[in-house]
Amino acid sequence: MKEIKPLMGITILCVSSMMAFLAVVGPIIRKLNLQEWHAGIMVALAGVAWMFLSRFWGKKSDIFGRKNILLLTVFGFFMSYLLLALFVNYAVITPPLVIISFVVLIITRLLIGVFYSAVPPVCNALIADKVKANKRTSYMASLGASNGLGMILGPIIGGTLATYGLAIPLYTAAILPLIAVFIVFFFLDKDIKIEKIEDTPLHFLDKRLRLPMIASFITMFSIVTSQICLGFFILDKFQMNEMQAAKVTGYILAIIGIIFILTQIVVSKLKSIEPITWLTLGATFSALGYLLIGIINTKEELTIAFGIGTIGLGMIMPAFLAITANSVETHEQGIAAGTVSSAQGFGIIVGPLLSTLLYSINPNFPFVFAGIIFIVLFIISLLYKKTKVVIC
Repeated sequence: MKEIKPLMGITILCVSSMMAFLAVVGPIIRKLNLQEWHAGIMVALAGVAWMFLSRFWGKKSDIFGRKNILLLTVFGFFMSYLLLALFVNYAVITPPLVIISFVVLIITRLLIGVFYSAVPPVCNALIADKVKANKRTSYMASLGASNGLGMILGPIIGGTLATYGLAIPLYTAAILPLIAVFIVFFFLDKDIKIEKIEDTPLHFLDKRLRLPMIASFITMFSIVTSQICLGFFILDKFQMNEMQAAKVTGYILAIIGIIFILTQIVVSKLKSIEPITWLTLGATFSALGYLLIGIINTKEELTIAFGIGTIGLGMIMPAFLAITANSVETHEQGIAAGTVSSAQGFGIIVGPLLSTLLYSINPNFPFVFAGIIFIVLFIISLLYKKTKVVIC
């Protein structure tokens, strides 16, 4: 598939842009005299938009074409980010009323989430359009590795450029999707018209998508749980001060980010292995890794445990995307990818709420709970492997 490299570039640019905001959201909140819960709402809105609009954009791409929808939404992503950067640039010089800052930041961040929510499902649907069923896991893994690279580069870009002013990272983050617009326009083939079949709407709870939706939710829930709870866990488990904990947290997150990328590269190379096999194997590794966190005693053991769990996540993500594509017909690819992507958005919303609640009871509970639900995923995937006939 000649378009995989442009899709990887688009993914890296858009994910980096999304993640760059996380590096500066705290300083922006403090500079504009807002409160911490304001930042929480702003970050959560991306998950809300992702959950409710992924399916919408996927369906629209079935009707109007993948390239057309990507052009529209990536350009909208750029414009929304530019508005955010312009406002922050103005606000840090002449701080407006707190309520004005809050409302403008909420609206612009919501718009960013609205347009970004189209990128993952439409890119996945485009791969499903162009790639045969037995090779989809490989290509999905390549896209997943690009996603992981963007998650690493984004905070680095945001944190490094913040030394030149809080608006500079946002202007840079706005330029990234603009570059992606040019890639979409010049490097993706013209849409092939998909024959519209009437009276065949794909239901949100379609039984063909139950396994990938469960896997999608569990995976994102676990990723968010790691991001939210790791810093607190290191503080409490090893009795470190804030600076030491921040360094160790960054060190571990960087390592597991690299492991996540390398695992998906390996998956992309082993094209003969079926996606359900990767899903079962990934659930095993993730369950083991997260359960081990509950019994570790050193920082090195914690890193190893997270590494094992991340290997599993790197296997699971391309697997459930390929299963999604292989389980539906051609005219359903967009809405199917969007439906499964919406489950990830739900994981982004539920993850911080449930994991912090469990952490308040016992610091080990969020990770043990993640390990248990991966065991459940392992059992479900075994049953699926025995009974499911994949549509090729």
